[in-house]
Amino acid sequence: MTAITRGIENGRYVPGQRLVEADLTRELGVSRGPVREAFKRLAGEGVLTITRHRGAFIRAQTRTEVRDTLIVLESLTGLAAKLAARRINEPGCREQVEQARERIRQYENTGETMSFLAERRAFYDLLIVIGDNRELSRIMPQMQISLLRLQFQGYITRKQHENQYEELCAIADAVLAGDAKRAERATRLHLRRRRVSLIALPDEAYAAAER
Repeated sequence: MTAITRGIENGRYVPGQRLVEADLTRELGVSRGPVREAFKRLAGEGVLTITRHRGAFIRAQTRTEVRDTLIVLESLTGLAAKLAARRINEPGCREQVEQARERIRQYENTGETMSFLAERRAFYDLLIVIGDNRELSRIMPQMQISLLRLQFQGYITRKQHENQYEELCAIADAVLAGDAKRAERATRLHLRRRRVSLIALPDEAYAAAER
């Protein structure tokens, strides 16, 4: 199971891609049993879709599922930013956010590369860690977030990337200022704009979810 989730996180497996049981058993050096069990568990977690006669596929989200997921993420991620801003003066927290902001700034002109997506995820993960709320960390749908990023990576325009970059910097600045309300507001606005842009994408962006 770990091999599959890591493959999703690093972009090796993408939404809509079929996973061939025989290939995985050979690649991982395991029997079919553990692979089938991993398929079942990941399907239960909403990471895979298993269809009779067709096999297992990395799950792609429909337009409605994207809308609903991002509505939830807007609230959860806004809370993460607010909690992080409140704890920014705890030992080591400010330095970590400053370093994360500098790493993000390296991607101002790169577009939606896998490296940028990984850095953006690391930034949000850091906010959750600094906020120090274990329940928030537990309920954040990390794999669904990874799937969402991968499904639409190729549809993000240069201008949209620039906007996302600026919004992430604004979130980091608000957290560093210790302004919890501004941090939450900036984060929610970022996710809301993300939702609007993804919902407006053409049908082809959701084609894998309709198979």
